[in-house]
Amino acid sequence: LCQFTGHFEKFIALLHKTLNSVEKTIHGRVVFKDRLITTARYYFLLGSQKKGLSLEPKFLRMRGKDLKNEIKIIVKWRERGESKADEGEMDDPDSSKLENYMPLLLNLISCFIYTMNAYIVEPSSAYYVSALGANEAMAGLVISSKQWGTLISSIGYSYWTNYSYRTPFLFAISLLIIGNLMYANAYTFKSIELCILGRFVSGLGATRIINRRYIADTTSFSHRTSANAAFGLSKALGAALGPGSAVILDLFEFEFDIPFLGRQYFNGMTGPGYFMVILWSIFILVVALTFDEPKRTGLDELRRREKSSISVDGSCLIESSLPPPIPEAVQVKGPHYSLKTKTFESAMSDDEDSDPGDVVVEGSSSKSSCFRLITRPVFLCMLLIFLKRMSLESIVASTSVVTKNRYGWSIKNVGTLHFVNGIIVIPITMMAGWQSQYFEDRYLTIRYLIIILLGLFFLLDFTDFVSHENEGYNEGQPLAVGPARYIIGSLIAFSGIEACECFVASILSKVVPSALAAGTFNSGLLETLVSVGGASVGGGIITIMGLISIRNILNLLVIPAIFMVIASIILVRLNYSILAV
Repeated sequence: LCQFTGHFEKFIALLHKTLNSVEKTIHGRVVFKDRLITTARYYFLLGSQKKGLSLEPKFLRMRGKDLKNEIKIIVKWRERGESKADEGEMDDPDSSKLENYMPLLLNLISCFIYTMNAYIVEPSSAYYVSALGANEAMAGLVISSKQWGTLISSIGYSYWTNYSYRTPFLFAISLLIIGNLMYANAYTFKSIELCILGRFVSGLGATRIINRRYIADTTSFSHRTSANAAFGLSKALGAALGPGSAVILDLFEFEFDIPFLGRQYFNGMTGPGYFMVILWSIFILVVALTFDEPKRTGLDELRRREKSSISVDGSCLIESSLPPPIPEAVQVKGPHYSLKTKTFESAMSDDEDSDPGDVVVEGSSSKSSCFRLITRPVFLCMLLIFLKRMSLESIVASTSVVTKNRYGWSIKNVGTLHFVNGIIVIPITMMAGWQSQYFEDRYLTIRYLIIILLGLFFLLDFTDFVSHENEGYNEGQPLAVGPARYIIGSLIAFSGIEACECFVASILSKVVPSALAAGTFNSGLLETLVSVGGASVGGGIITIMGLISIRNILNLLVIPAIFMVIASIILVRLNYSILAV
């Protein structure tokens, strides 16, 4: 058995090289040197038919005249393909670039505004909760309630986008308008419940799943990481301008009347809600007038790639890049799969529009549960995103609570820090998109995780392990985390996490099976569910840790985040080979 396995693996490697040679032959002129080297290679490496492997297809046993016959078949197939290309019958993967440009731009703008909506309330969250008469630790619950709404609505939007992008897009924006109006009106009614409910409704209108699925379905593999980097850049802009807008809105304070709602108050706490209502109202008009349904070229490319590469019992059986499958009647049987193909000549003579049922993979039916289609690389990416977002939310969303009680900061101070965070992330994200052209996503993921770990260690206050009698922090001690060190650590950790997300999201969109990519549980939904789930848990952790000890909340949040990042690095290193996409 071991000997047969060794022979089989050698055959697979040889088959891969052979098919590459055939592909070169198809795209170039056949000369005498090609015939001579190919014939000699097959003769001396494979040996006679009696002593050779029984699995090799016919065209691997070519001898002189047979090779010429097979080349003639390939030439005829190529001429037929070129004639179809001349007639315009063959698809051009790049033909839809300009057609998908405007919808992609609107999706990126939507991502920017939505991220701005998420971050604009963070500088004033602790102050708003106090003004409504609740405990400051409830600020984490106010922020995370939006994430819980997103978790519920994401599956519905994912199913909806199987048929359309435009309609769910408009519906989500409508919910965002209603949710922000409820959030702003909570001050009038002095109701923390209305505040949380408003954020929850805003979460129900989350457009992130629509944005992510659009990128996964309509962008090619070669542009996927760049598109995700643009997605990250849009988020970075929103993360910067959201808190920056909160700082500006804090300068205004006035009253006005709304029909049926009565007297309203505009200030640094309610201003973000009213401002986002105006912004989303303008954007929904733009989407209604300019958004068109795109072609899902990225999904088509994923299907083509899966047809050209089939995994059999853990061994990768790589087919030719030609539309027909492997020649000769080859059957490789295992406990889960059965691969059937036709003869080389009949395959080459078939039309490209023939029945795709030449390759049959048994063991994965459409009726099987979606969770059975979640492969190990997909699960690993989901786990990485979950841990990363939980770390980010527990650190960034707690800024107003931590800095108010630790350093006595105001809304202006917190908003300025978040604004600087977002501004620095912009060049970092652009650099990440540039690096993706030269390095693999898995390589860059580990490097940026190390950067995140460095930022978290800057936030760890060792002096609080010894003394925490002061109300704020142990000012004057060299190892204490003062305002300057807190800013540096926050900048490093935040920019690293945001940049790292585009790499992990890119890997996820490439390793997800086409059965999931085309269905409701697609890569965009999976990424959104685990990302929002991590953020929801992170917001809940803030509330729990704040109720335990407001004085030591910084260390109570940083220490778990450090362990989660270390676990992420270990997971990537242990599974480095399966993330090669």
